[in-house]
Amino acid sequence: MNKKLKRKIRKLQRQLVRLVEKKGSFSDKEVVQLSQRLDRYILMAQKSSSKLKLKVCG
Repeated sequence: MNKKLKRKIRKLQRQLVRLVEKKGSFSDKEVVQLSQRLDRYILMAQKSSSKLKLKVCG
């Protein structure tokens, strides 16, 4: 996973924690939207990581 993507994921994780603390709910619309956004970045990182493993092993 590249450093830029790692930083983005960490930033979104921190934002999500703060937002949940502020809203007091995991089901708040804004919390769900940010969580879904974070999920997309995590999936990108996982896909990137699996492609690198395939290149090394293949």
